[in-house]
Amino acid sequence: MNNQGRRRFIEQEIVKCSRCGTCRSICPVFLAENNENTTARSKNRLMEAVLEDDIELTPGVQKRFEKCLLCKACKAHCGSGVATDKVIMEGRAAAVERNGLSPMKKLAFTGLRYRKLFDLGLRTGALFQSLIFKKLPEGRGRVPRILLPGAGLNQRRIIPDMTANPLRVRLPKFIKARTAAGKGRVLFFTGCMLNYMYPESGEAVVGILTENGWDVVIPEKQCCCGTPAFTSGDVETGRFLAEQNIKAIRAEDYDHIVTACASCGAALKYEYEHVLGDSPLLKTWQGISTHVFDISQFVLRHCDLTKLGNLPIRVTYHDPCHLVRGMNVSAEPREILKAIPGLEFMEMKDASRCCGAGGSFSAVYYELSRKINDKKLDNIEDTGMDYLVTGCSSCRMHITDGLTQRKSAVEVLHTAEVIQMAYEAGRKEGKHVNS
Repeated sequence: MNNQGRRRFIEQEIVKCSRCGTCRSICPVFLAENNENTTARSKNRLMEAVLEDDIELTPGVQKRFEKCLLCKACKAHCGSGVATDKVIMEGRAAAVERNGLSPMKKLAFTGLRYRKLFDLGLRTGALFQSLIFKKLPEGRGRVPRILLPGAGLNQRRIIPDMTANPLRVRLPKFIKARTAAGKGRVLFFTGCMLNYMYPESGEAVVGILTENGWDVVIPEKQCCCGTPAFTSGDVETGRFLAEQNIKAIRAEDYDHIVTACASCGAALKYEYEHVLGDSPLLKTWQGISTHVFDISQFVLRHCDLTKLGNLPIRVTYHDPCHLVRGMNVSAEPREILKAIPGLEFMEMKDASRCCGAGGSFSAVYYELSRKINDKKLDNIEDTGMDYLVTGCSSCRMHITDGLTQRKSAVEVLHTAEVIQMAYEAGRKEGKHVNS
């Protein structure tokens, strides 16, 4: 879609908005602040005024477009189906074009363009993180030793332990299936957080796939999916990263593509269409997108659930926004969890409501994101379960921070880790897949 096409699309979406106010009842930011300026209908009106040159895209207007989690709840509950998430992203892009990015985001997104330099920077940072961050017991992450400005670190925000041995270094590019009869080849798009912060979740994904007879290939030249950049309005960087990933995927042989990050999956399967615009790689992406599955979708369709062993743990599940509304994945993880022998599952209230992470939103508006998160934490603890399971590393980081801050005993696991634990239990019980 070229620029004219994008403008027509946004104008059509704005016209569909009847200003009914349904968005007020489900917008997590509005519910936390009770401010009409934060609603979807308000932002649609704001964008209309921008397009009609009634107002200028001042830094103040830019901040109003920024104050949204892009959780897509307004779109999902809108009677007219207004794609307010796309309207807001266009507003952010226009504002960035006029006013630029914040210095911190500009530095970060520039770094994303240089894959090897980005990798070296994070691995070097991991080696020296103990100088600034203190490690917490029981693997709950790290907390700043001193109060640091930005991203909530001045309030001792808890962040994951960054590994000096990333997933894509731990694992070879090609991993053979454990079974004698192979089923085919899966391309694993790891994303950044599984690579640098939660490599054990990525190893669980590979374990599940190889246990079930799938060869795995991990493209060496994959880079950030681009979500942090294009959702912040840096369309140029988002498109650059999308094109790099399409080239990296196109260079490999595969039958399916698996992701274990909600944001990466939504980007690869749907969001790139809007990001790529009139890129010559749009058609290549259209072919790729049909092969993309979240790990829970793939397990349900292509793996053997009868080999899951007894796993006596008590869990509830949080729907990441980019899975439940970004990829339409909600039933699959629940169906798998309920198929695990011995596992007790209890649904929480408002499981699909945003936890407040929102990628860089929680870094810029940490206090507000904590307020939104508190509702989620209450609902998690009300279930009385011991574990919170989710399929998004950003949600995992934010929820772990909140649980640890309130000294909760509830632990957070990735869906893939629970599935892998059940397969390991099955192996001990003699339930070898294809044995």
